[in-house]
Amino acid sequence: MNINDAEICVPWAKPYFGKEETDEVQRTLGTAWLSQGVNVARLEARLSELIESPYAIAMNSGTAALDVALKLFAVQPVDEIIVPAFAYIASVNCVLYQGATPVFADVDPLTFNLSVESVEEKITSRTRGIIAIDYAGQAAPWDDLRDVAKRHGLFLIEDAAPALGGKYRGKDLGTLGDIGITSFHAAKTFTTVEGGMLFTSDAGLAERARMIRSHGESPSEKYRHLELGNNYRMTDLHAAIGLAQFSRFTDVLQRRQEIAEYYMNGLKEINGLEVPTVLPKNQHAWFLYPILLDKRDEVRKLVTQAGIGTNISWPYPVYRQPYLEKYFKQPCPVSESLCRKVLCLPMYYQMTVPEQDRVISALREALGSIRSTNEKEE
Repeated sequence: MNINDAEICVPWAKPYFGKEETDEVQRTLGTAWLSQGVNVARLEARLSELIESPYAIAMNSGTAALDVALKLFAVQPVDEIIVPAFAYIASVNCVLYQGATPVFADVDPLTFNLSVESVEEKITSRTRGIIAIDYAGQAAPWDDLRDVAKRHGLFLIEDAAPALGGKYRGKDLGTLGDIGITSFHAAKTFTTVEGGMLFTSDAGLAERARMIRSHGESPSEKYRHLELGNNYRMTDLHAAIGLAQFSRFTDVLQRRQEIAEYYMNGLKEINGLEVPTVLPKNQHAWFLYPILLDKRDEVRKLVTQAGIGTNISWPYPVYRQPYLEKYFKQPCPVSESLCRKVLCLPMYYQMTVPEQDRVISALREALGSIRSTNEKEE
């Protein structure tokens, strides 16, 4: 059976939309103003308050927010930007949009976030900045990364696309770099279906970000364009969905924490898999629940046949993507290993205990079946 053909009873992700979203969307449709307007401004104000960021600028995707972030630092084609080798492709694409060169650093084997030691090894005279991801919802080592950036005169961008609601030493993720971004994709813990946000404490950067997202247009004179920009505006229709999400966001984070703890207790005694490690200084947002398996692909095939949806985040180090091979210099061994082993389990707000039990049982049976087969072959 092909994995894509299997009947999935427990999906790996499932967005939740209730009456609040329906009411906000219907109210917005009734205003006859659907493009960027008052809803976007309201969403920005609420997110700014939520994570205590002085400025929040809405975009139509997290990728757009990353692109704008690099434009704010005037990244040039001669520049190198350090990025994690274990990352979603958008974190690298935004570097290429500037014509700059991505340099791949390895990650920590416990948190799957940037290794500070690897970052230091990659710094050259051309290095301008660092992009660090809060993988799965857990904070990168921000104190150490800020120290490295300061010593070498580099900017630091926090890619908190998977991490809204998480914290590092009590501080909200998205606010720990010189600029932070997040994503509101449909699978995320907080969604506008598609969308993103850029966070900064600098008023000048905030003003430029608002211009760049709207074709570089002057905030005081329409059709006068002060710099090269793009159409990265969020619509009021998408913002309406986000505004409704605030009513349950605290509950969503709490429920995902409960799901993670249940997985932790149910999986820790199963031989052949490793559960996530959460550092004491971190409050995990649990966008993903990643486990490690030596026989990941075999296990995934069996649990899919049992009706369990899973996701591999990510199956390749980004430098293994065909169009990025020209930037490849040397392998990142931790990233290579994680890409062979990582499997993300179902995780969503409405997930029930019986569904979790089904996932745990399917994993136990799959690993048991593989062990039995191997013993017979020996």
